[in-house]
Amino acid sequence: MNLQVVKKFDMGMNVGYCHSCNVRLKDKDGILFVLSEGKGVDPGEEILRFNGISTVWLKMFDLNGNMLWEKELPDGVLPGIWFCPVVPFDMDKDGVDEIYVLNNHGAPFSFMHRKLERWNAETGECTGSWQWPWNTFNERMSLCYRYYIIAGFVKGEPVLVTCQGTYTNMYLQGWNNNMEKRWEIAIMDEDGGPKASHVTPVIDINGDGIDELFWGERILSLDDGHQLVCLAPDYVGHSDLIVPFLGNKGDDDWYVFTCREGGEVEGQKRVYTFRLNGDVVWKAVDTGHMHTAWLANIKGEEGSYRKIAMTMQQVFKPDDCGFNHEVTGIFYFDAYTGEEVDYKLPYPGNDMFPLDINGDGYSEYFVVCPEARGDILDVEGNKIGHIESPCINFDGAIRFGKILDMPGEHIMASSTDGRSIEIWADLDAVDGEIMKKRYSLPYLNFMQKLMATGYNWVGSQTNCGIY
Repeated sequence: MNLQVVKKFDMGMNVGYCHSCNVRLKDKDGILFVLSEGKGVDPGEEILRFNGISTVWLKMFDLNGNMLWEKELPDGVLPGIWFCPVVPFDMDKDGVDEIYVLNNHGAPFSFMHRKLERWNAETGECTGSWQWPWNTFNERMSLCYRYYIIAGFVKGEPVLVTCQGTYTNMYLQGWNNNMEKRWEIAIMDEDGGPKASHVTPVIDINGDGIDELFWGERILSLDDGHQLVCLAPDYVGHSDLIVPFLGNKGDDDWYVFTCREGGEVEGQKRVYTFRLNGDVVWKAVDTGHMHTAWLANIKGEEGSYRKIAMTMQQVFKPDDCGFNHEVTGIFYFDAYTGEEVDYKLPYPGNDMFPLDINGDGYSEYFVVCPEARGDILDVEGNKIGHIESPCINFDGAIRFGKILDMPGEHIMASSTDGRSIEIWADLDAVDGEIMKKRYSLPYLNFMQKLMATGYNWVGSQTNCGIY
């Protein structure tokens, strides 16, 4: 493995909180960074603190590392993924993305001054502004400020989706390319059924030319917002993760893997894999908050590929800073059968992210725990490389997948001096059959545009969920 920095972007400031997304410019590609020097915040009442945070900047670069523009957002925009989602999307079909930003020109918790804004991707000029819906106004604080911007296509026509709410009442609006409202739905807490997840896969799952949004364990049409299927109508709770993935037997059947946070009921499991019609393929784990999960390709018999699912169980324990995540279990399953797998790795699964750096179809692992931060392991757990970066966490500049048009999958991380963002790649990588098949679908490349909304950069939304 020849792991090297292949792109570097000088932020001109210390990088604390940071997310990013791929952008199509007029005659080239670029990357938009959403960052601040301080910490990111979550609207949860037990953990929101104002000390240490600073204003949010948007900085647009081309892939040669040239900054095209930068803008400091008003101090009403808190640096956090739920307060400030950003999506690049070509709504006017001119071949160039526009930037859709949730901005706030008032106080940090203002509803009156919170606007969906459209910016020119090449200049940063604001070209449109619309009132953000007030429909979570009466919720408690943590539920008020769970915002998403999502995008997709309906028979080639772009549709933008704005969303509010995750755990109880949820509201979604679809917008045509002239920003006229196409549809609007509300999924209320009293309606029952599953709530949203923290990731938002968008894919044409049934091949009819219309993208679907995986809104937790509900699959919604981007055409009119109607529900194609509710995978678990008897489950009343939130799914931390939802990942569509394909069969490995040549039949190209779709599966949906999920792990659950809330809504714990005796007799219901906490980890599920479904078929698209809602049939349960397998289920596991009786209790607990299943907080982190991913899919990976490991070695099967005689060098074959075997897809496994990892999930981590945890409990919250109060501490001096709010609460601590105490891990109570790490589980590995065969992704197609649910058989528990005795998979030995030197670090817990929740402290690693799988991706295929060298393109051979097997997963490598990027380690984030303090004792091995930045190490790269092969599929059998052997250290084969290292990335030096001080900022590897949910607030940090981490992103995975095929970020660039070059072999293998890539890692984005902050530099050792904390003032630049780097992209690392294996210069010896060669895309094998599985990698080529994986990226023959538009899903994974398109998801790189949705990396600055929700937690889409984690949990196999960027790589091993497909093939």
